[in-house]
Amino acid sequence: MKHWVGKKVVVDNGGPYQTKRYGTLIRWNDKEQYIVLSPGGVRIGMKDIMSIREVDVLPQESRQAAGRANSIGYVMRTMRQFEHAVLFRSEVMVWQGNKLLASRARLIKHNDQAVTLEDGTVLDKREHRFIVRSFRG
Repeated sequence: MKHWVGKKVVVDNGGPYQTKRYGTLIRWNDKEQYIVLSPGGVRIGMKDIMSIREVDVLPQESRQAAGRANSIGYVMRTMRQFEHAVLFRSEVMVWQGNKLLASRARLIKHNDQAVTLEDGTVLDKREHRFIVRSFRG
């Protein structure tokens, strides 16, 4: 599997939280059963990997992936931003088009396609905008 070394990849653990790690695969160690992703030198054990896929552009390389600042907070776009909103119990505004659905919602979980709010409502990420109520992105 050394053909993955040097390529931009997304590594999925397939667990209940659907953790995905993006980076350039810089090391594949068959003997000790782990890989290393850059930036940061993140070491991931083979037993924790469900799949590896090649990607053209890493999210951190894309300007569009970054949250856009606005007068109230920033629009969440990346998995990390959603994970932080869940972890820190941040207040989030939820918009569908020009309609405000919730002004102070809290997220309890999310995956690639959907977000679950504290009240149990499940919303599609493609159809809604989630804005963290913060002055810093």
